[in-house]
Amino acid sequence: MSALSKSVPNFGELFKRSKGQAVSYEGQTLVMLDRFPAKLGETLLVTIESTDASWPQGVGMSDGVELFGVRERRAVVWEYFSVPPEERASVRSRLPFSFEVKCRNKRGSISFYNVTELDGRQEWWHGGACMIVDEIPNGRRYLCNDFELDDDFNDLVFTVIRASEHSA
Repeated sequence: MSALSKSVPNFGELFKRSKGQAVSYEGQTLVMLDRFPAKLGETLLVTIESTDASWPQGVGMSDGVELFGVRERRAVVWEYFSVPPEERASVRSRLPFSFEVKCRNKRGSISFYNVTELDGRQEWWHGGACMIVDEIPNGRRYLCNDFELDDDFNDLVFTVIRASEHSA
């Protein structure tokens, strides 16, 4: 091990021991998912600001959402959605990329988490996968790690802000 490298814990194992609750790491609070407060019908603006990973990154949402005019119990918006389908073979993404998500549940929140596409499957909540959540005006910024065991928290960076109150 070189002087510049350090041992990074398997965050997935830390979350197992904490039974899914937030964990502390080097002065930061790490979470597996964040429940963003939202009322039924409220629209939120999600922006994928950047990615820095070997595999495609996505924003996972659950608990009843509407995206691109379609209602889903859970959904993922991938960074490559920022590129027309005919260009995706040569262009991975054009960021920042913003989209609206509408709350379609009465629970009072939408859950957000990071997802990685690996060999045709979705990966989340194991290995190094977790997020740091920062409060920003009118919303939150998410600094995400994918499943690789590192602690750079730059694999996916996205924001969620309130777009409107009580949209129909």
